[in-house]
Formats: sequence, structure tokens, C-alpha cells
Amino acid sequence: MDETTRASDRRFRIGLAISFISLLFIGVGLFAVVSSLWGNDANLPSEGDLADIVEDDDAVDQGGGVVLDEPESWPTGPKPVSIAINRIGVTDAPVIDMGFIEGTNRPDVPDTGYEVAWYDFNPAPGLGYNALFAGHVDWQTARGSPIAGVFYRLRELKIGDEIAVTLEDGQVLSYRVTGNVAAKFDDPNVLKAMAPTKKDVITVLTCGGAWEPNPREENGGNYTHRIVVRAERVAAAVAG
Repeated sequence: MDETTRASDRRFRIGLAISFISLLFIGVGLFAVVSSLWGNDANLPSEGDLADIVEDDDAVDQGGGVVLDEPESWPTGPKPVSIAINRIGVTDAPVIDMGFIEGTNRPDVPDTGYEVAWYDFNPAPGLGYNALFAGHVDWQTARGSPIAGVFYRLRELKIGDEIAVTLEDGQVLSYRVTGNVAAKFDDPNVLKAMAPTKKDVITVLTCGGAWEPNPREENGGNYTHRIVVRAERVAAAVAG
């Protein structure tokens, strides 16, 4: 297999994984179990427009799949270790470095409702690209009682709210929310929002809307919408 073919295969693998996250992992409500937390679509956010959020994305191929630059070409930097969003009561939520489940094209997922995944098939935050985070909207206790997940209140964020990302070297990166929107679970623009950008931004994802039971789904149903938050870097890193 020549280098061109190997590079093409890697791009396909990454694109497939992102498709999986957008249409399956988040599609089943991040292992959602709590239809009672969400009654209908009334609380869906509408801060900005999804088209504006994705306008900086510059790596979408003609077939609608996301094509990332090869990871070997990315600049390297410290990984994120926690995220804080004071507006919605998220205080230093632990961030887990996650990627593919070994031997598959499937991204790994947090095992708890309070942790946040950062996916290393996108660059780390602070490097001028689009760092991708995802977290559960709801969860259940060991006894099956419904509880809110780390991003249960993500839909409440407003344009101008701050998101702080702490890196493993102690730096704290500040980002300002520029959009918080809901999209149907099968909207291809959700996929585009996960692509590289021309700015230093983060994209934070969870699910929302109404829970629709479906016994054919792995987790018994699907949320109708995805919540997509885009935030742009507004300050240099400071010592933590």
C-alpha cells in the first residue's frame, strides 16, 4: 500500500468516526436514559445560526464527509484536563482524552455522566483549529434513578458567555460563546460543525429536544436534536 492510499484510508477512518459520533453516539442521547428530564422541544437554544457556526469550516469534501488534515501535520500542545462553564454551573468538569475504541472506527465514550470527552482526532484547544468536546445530557445512578449529566444545562448558554479550558500544563484558555443552536439529529451541518476551522475555537456537543422511545435503538430511543455550542478564543493563556 503506497503512502497516498494510506493517507486516504486514514482520512476515511476519521471521517467515518466523526459521522458515527454525530449520527449515533450523540444520536442516542449520549446513552440517555431519562425521558423525564426533557418533555418537549420548548427549551431548545436559538443563540445565533448553525450556518454561521460552520462558515469557518474549510475541510468538507464534496461528498459531505469531513476530511481532516493528517494528524502527523498538526502542531502539538498540552491536552485539556478540565472545563468550566460558570453560566450553567459546570465547575472544573474533568476532561478525558478519548479516541477510537481499539480495533474499531468507533469513538470511545465517557463511563460517567460528569466527565467530558475531548477527541484527539481533532487538534487540542489553543492551537488555532477546532477542538471538539462532548458530554452526556443525562445519566442514571447505579440504581437506575435519572440524574442530570454534565451538559444538561448546555442549552442555556448565551452569546458572550465564557468557557474556560484548563490544559495539563496549567494554562487556562478563555473562549467566548458565539453560537448555541439546536439542529435535527440528522442535519448534516452538525457534522460540518465538527470540521477544522480557520480560527481558534471549541465546539461543545450534547443532545436535546424530545426523547423519542424506539426499542430498535441500542439505548431504547433517540433525542430529536443535537445542541451545538461554538466558542471562540478571546484571551491568551494565563498561568493556572
